[in-house]
Order: sequence, then C-alpha cells, then structure tokens
Amino acid sequence: MKAIKGLLIDVDGVLIENEHALKGAVDRLNAIRNNYSIRLLTNTTTKQKVEIYQMLTRLGFIIQQDEIITAPLAAQILLKDKGCSRIYPVVNQNILSEFESFEIDKNKPEAVVIGDIGTTWSYELLNRIFKYLMNGAELIALHKGKFWKSEGTLQLDIGMFIDGLEYATGKMATVIGKPSKSFFNAALTSIGLPKEAVLMIGDDIDGDIYGAQNVGIKAYLVKTGKYNVQFVSQSSVRPDKTINSFAELKW
Repeated sequence: MKAIKGLLIDVDGVLIENEHALKGAVDRLNAIRNNYSIRLLTNTTTKQKVEIYQMLTRLGFIIQQDEIITAPLAAQILLKDKGCSRIYPVVNQNILSEFESFEIDKNKPEAVVIGDIGTTWSYELLNRIFKYLMNGAELIALHKGKFWKSEGTLQLDIGMFIDGLEYATGKMATVIGKPSKSFFNAALTSIGLPKEAVLMIGDDIDGDIYGAQNVGIKAYLVKTGKYNVQFVSQSSVRPDKTINSFAELKW
C-alpha cells in the first residue's frame, strides 16, 4: 500500500448494501480520504449521480459529488463523441433525464442505450430493440452485469439480454460500465494518477477485479456484497488480495 496514492472503490456491495452502509465502511472511508485520492465507481443505472451523492452523504460518508463516476454519464460522452443525436433509451425512468440532450427516436434511432429496467423486459421490447439493431442502430450497454444482490439474494442482471441481442444480431455491444477499459481509463483520467499508483476495491470478480487488472490496476476483492465463494473459485481471475470487508482495508 506504500506505493498507492489513489483508491477506486465500488459502491454497492463494498460501501453499502440495500442503501445501508456496511459495517465499518463509513469510518474507514472517512479515515483514509486524507491519505488517498478516491473515486467511487458504480454500474448503478437506476439513480442519478446527485441521488447517489445524497444517499452516501446521508449515511455519513464524507465525499464530493465529482468523486462519483457513473455509467450513464460515461455513455453521454461516448454518444456525443460518436456524433449520435437520436437514441432509443431502454433505461429506468429515473435516469431518463440524463439523456435529455438527445432526441428519442422510435422509428430509426442511431443507437439503443440499455440499462436496468427491472421486471419490465418482454419479448415485445426485445423484438423492438432487435429491429432497431438490424436497421443499423448501435447497441450501447450501460453495463453487462451477470448478476447482482438484492434483499440478501443473487438475481440475474441485464448481461443476459445484452448477450442475447448480440447473438441474434451479430453485433457486439459497446459496454460503458465496469469491466470496460474505457470506464476504468476514465476513472484514471479523473483521479489524475498513473495506474501503478491506484488500487481498485470491489466485490465483483468480473466487473471490478478483472476490469481493473485488465488495464493494469491492482485489485482487492472483498467478501461482501455479491461475493460468492463458489463463483470466485471457478473464475480464472485472481485478485491481488482478498479481504473480509472494506472496513478491514489496511494501509
């Protein structure tokens, strides 16, 4: 830890779970922020950045809003860089305003943006997306998570729908959130440190650990959140260190 100057910290499963702070997380984060630059990374696509900030500060975390990096914000930048102005957003209504600078096109969008929409998936919706993609639209996934944890149980995430659309159309999605290289590179740019001086702390062996290591960032896995010993043991990914919780992070 002597060479580490910055920390990239996953939010859900590391600092909080079901909008409650995990034991010891508040005290640990507040204690180390004077020694390290921090960025909080989240694949959450159901809350606006300001809502995440307000929730975390309400729980007692001492953070700045610009220390939070979200997938929807990264998606806006990507779409503008690509020159896309007409999109079809398949996202939670709560974050629809994040894309208000784009025209919502239900006829021939240039891109379909997919995030978390809970239980509202249907064959009708999937077929609509399929037709847009076959007519030339790009597929933009705010993340490609396999599963997540809610109310104490693991549940399927949107990755299965992204994979299915890729299979059916022959198009590969541009994935915005973890584990994409672009997301971690954006975090490095934001924190202003070389990768050798940064450590990632996460609960997801694929999204957090693999994603960080894939761009040369060391990564610690915590045994909280979506951590699943069987899934981790079957993975080819090996964290640089495994700790019981964020509260046990030593420096």
